[in-house]
Amino acid sequence: MWKSRMDAASSSVDSLIANGGSERIRIALSVSDPESFCTWFLALGRYDIDLFCFNPKWGEQEHSVAMDIARPHWVLGDFSDVRFEHTAGVEAKRGVDNIAVGLRLMIPTGGTSGKIRFTMHRWSSLSASVYGFQVFFNVNHVSSFCVLPLYHVSGFMQLIRALLTMGKVVFGSVDTFKEGHSVLADAKERGCFLSLVATQLERLLRDEANVALLRGYRAIFVGGGPVPDSLLKKGIDLELPLAPTYGMSETAAQVATMEPDAFLEGRTGQGKALPHARLSVVDDEGSLLKAGEVGRIQIAASSIFRGYYGEEERLVDSIVAPDLGSLDDFGNLTVIGRSDRVIISGGEKIDLHEIERVLEETRLVSDVFAFGLEDSEWGSKLVLAYVPVAESTVDEELRVALRGKLSDLKMPKIWLRMKSLPRNEAGKIQTEVLFKRIEKSADRWVGPC
Repeated sequence: MWKSRMDAASSSVDSLIANGGSERIRIALSVSDPESFCTWFLALGRYDIDLFCFNPKWGEQEHSVAMDIARPHWVLGDFSDVRFEHTAGVEAKRGVDNIAVGLRLMIPTGGTSGKIRFTMHRWSSLSASVYGFQVFFNVNHVSSFCVLPLYHVSGFMQLIRALLTMGKVVFGSVDTFKEGHSVLADAKERGCFLSLVATQLERLLRDEANVALLRGYRAIFVGGGPVPDSLLKKGIDLELPLAPTYGMSETAAQVATMEPDAFLEGRTGQGKALPHARLSVVDDEGSLLKAGEVGRIQIAASSIFRGYYGEEERLVDSIVAPDLGSLDDFGNLTVIGRSDRVIISGGEKIDLHEIERVLEETRLVSDVFAFGLEDSEWGSKLVLAYVPVAESTVDEELRVALRGKLSDLKMPKIWLRMKSLPRNEAGKIQTEVLFKRIEKSADRWVGPC
């Protein structure tokens, strides 16, 4: 069946490219089924085209923004639909000569904020990431059970690692973990990996039968956002081979990872740089900081993206990330949070990480997210979305717990009690969902405490 599907996809793609004329073709993959994604990608990856990964779950506005940026000639859907959506009236955009040759892959980033951009990668940056991964973990064939979406870099790179190392990738979900794991285990693959966001790991650990299966992986990468300390401690208690990881779309996934052995020894942070990357920490002026000092994370790597689509291709293999962190004397990275997570409320700067950290220390919440809401009086109102540990917990208990730890100006003005925080498949908070919740919850507005 796979051969017949590949033959059909290759034939269809050959026809699309042949009818494209002399200009560089732009094609968008808006695919939810992983097998369909693989089929189209393998058929398209042979050509000198611009290939965009679309999130099939984007809403109308996000999809419209992505279409305006990409202006694809064709949009391909799931293979079972055999859908070829031609985009009429697309202007020719061959681009400058130095980008006209070779495949360029566009991976979306920034969707949770509504500011969608596409990071441009070539086979050279993707293969560099795979090489660094192989060397770091000392494996020839990289196999994984993939529960993350392929339009996201964390899922997509699992496919690329398997392709370039002749490994195996099994697609599934948290709900089908046992079945998917058994398929991977039957192959008797060495070097099997699993990538999860915190919420997925927490869900898997609700079933004790999963623990023994999880212990069988070479490493279980956890990233995509903050991982609660309580969940990491549980991982140590259960002797799980967790590997806290740092990376982004711009770096073709991870550039720093903690080895599971180091994690189980109780070390904290995101570990050391992979062989294809070098990490440093700089201040706002770009000057290098000493070990232990917190600043912007600077990444030099052969896997660095070639810029955002619509820009000239980058020639520099280094970026300063929007994340704050520090390096110890041995080169171990600790990520503190994003440097742009600061709001101005009542004329005072408020570090949103500080608010979240203080609330977590009360042990009254299992998940928390602080953000700002534009306000004519305050500039920004501080909003706190949280998931209480106990049903009996009320807002007043939280306010009492925070008194003396936060100044009045840093006390949240809006409290959003939730059963769970809205996160996408990559573990990122969907802020637009929280804004809609506020619109429907006027009773949550509270004054200064």
